Amino acid sequence: MSTLCCEFARRPMLDTPDSPSLLDDLQGWLYLVEGSTEPLPSSDPLDLETLHKLLSSATSTSYEQSSDSQQSRQEELEQGICQTKDCYRRARLNGLCTQHSSSNQCKAIGCKRAAHRGNFCSSHSTAKICKITSCGNASQSQGLCKAHGGGTRCTAPGCTKSSQGGGLCRAHGGGKRCSHAGCTKGVQRRNKCATHGDIRACSVSTCNRADRGGGYCEGHRQERKCSMVNCKRLSHMSGLCKSHLRQQQLQKYSLT
Repeated sequence: MSTLCCEFARRPMLDTPDSPSLLDDLQGWLYLVEGSTEPLPSSDPLDLETLHKLLSSATSTSYEQSSDSQQSRQEELEQGICQTKDCYRRARLNGLCTQHSSSNQCKAIGCKRAAHRGNFCSSHSTAKICKITSCGNASQSQGLCKAHGGGTRCTAPGCTKSSQGGGLCRAHGGGKRCSHAGCTKGVQRRNKCATHGDIRACSVSTCNRADRGGGYCEGHRQERKCSMVNCKRLSHMSGLCKSHLRQQQLQKYSLT
């Protein structure tokens, strides 16, 4: 349509032996717009009033076709998207996307994300943690974390530690080394080992104390500890660490 408008806005050229006449240009334009093959009158002079009527008719037709096409595309789009306001995801069930469908919503209290595995979203699911009951580490393979045998193992003879890179554990040369001159320890953060690296501060904005694990200083870690007695892990949801949360979930859904 933009190309046609540009052609229409262009000033007609004078009728010369080396260029098409105004009637020829107009005939071709009308054919593109409304498929008209009826020849335009050429015996009588083409006055401005006749030209105006012809162009008005063609412009009106092309505008109506464009409006109908846009309306059709809009209807198709509305039928396939979520009915939730300001949500443009594809509708999956009852006119709603997976995130806004209550039948597929995470069962964690206050969470509105879509459940990906079982009854929980990826953030609250414990399906990816080590299957050892007392462990809350992420599983690597066969349902086990690196500490309990999951993932790639070191290829050094007699070594059962986890591979950190190149098929070797850190003790046998695997993984990145500290960039400090003369240091062969493994990298902890920013290409430095724990000794030569910068001290990371607590993630609480108003706290300048050193990080003691999980992004928190010792004081803020205590506030976020698992509520189970003698458990020192950080809580993941509902005051429980991943390990105790999984136990609670298994007990709850085994009874239903």
